[in-house]
Amino acid sequence: MDKSAKDPAKIRTMFSTIAPRYDLLNRVLSLGIDRCWRRFAVRQLPKVENARFLDVATGTCDVALEIIKRFPPDTKVVGVDFSEGMLELGKEKVRKAGLQHRIDVRFADVTSLPFEDNIFDASIIAFGIRNVQDYKKGISEMGRVVKSGGRVVILEFTSIQNPFFRVPYRFYITKVLPFIGEIISGKKGAYKYLPSSMLEFPAPEEFKKAIEETGLKDVRYYKLTFGIAAVHVGTK
Repeated sequence: MDKSAKDPAKIRTMFSTIAPRYDLLNRVLSLGIDRCWRRFAVRQLPKVENARFLDVATGTCDVALEIIKRFPPDTKVVGVDFSEGMLELGKEKVRKAGLQHRIDVRFADVTSLPFEDNIFDASIIAFGIRNVQDYKKGISEMGRVVKSGGRVVILEFTSIQNPFFRVPYRFYITKVLPFIGEIISGKKGAYKYLPSSMLEFPAPEEFKKAIEETGLKDVRYYKLTFGIAAVHVGTK
């Protein structure tokens, strides 16, 4: 993929454009499995009292809301995103759930997080890191703001390694996904970019090494659903 395709301004505009149908498209295109993937990722967060978590690329706040659902009442989440369109929808979902006192939604870029060092118990990002031009810088920032011993959790699509599943998967995301995405969203550009961003993302082992290069320790990963997605977990 041409690096210019990951230009932050273009990515921001793209996600703001598809924001109104983003949740629906996720459910349809993943056949609802994306919810299971998010739940698995959230379960990797540490169980600590008065936990404070950072949800990066929070989008429509699905992960932030899942955290609140799964953790005790003393848990709080700060959700950040750099797409205003996505943030507006996320804030509305939080308001409707009556959880403004537990989920704080803000504008921020993962490569330059507006937080002091060592203040969160963990940081998490779901389906966002592949859209970051310098994803190592983004992971470094996610680690910087986490306390020593805290975790960085990354849920992302990955390149299929299973030879029996690779061909049908590639057909689905390059042909079927763009077709359905364009019909539901009415937007063409995003659903040409997203398949290429998924196919060109590093394989789990390669991505594990990239995470280790940011300084995180004990990095491990879990492949989900035939390796369509993977959750990587590193410790500061």
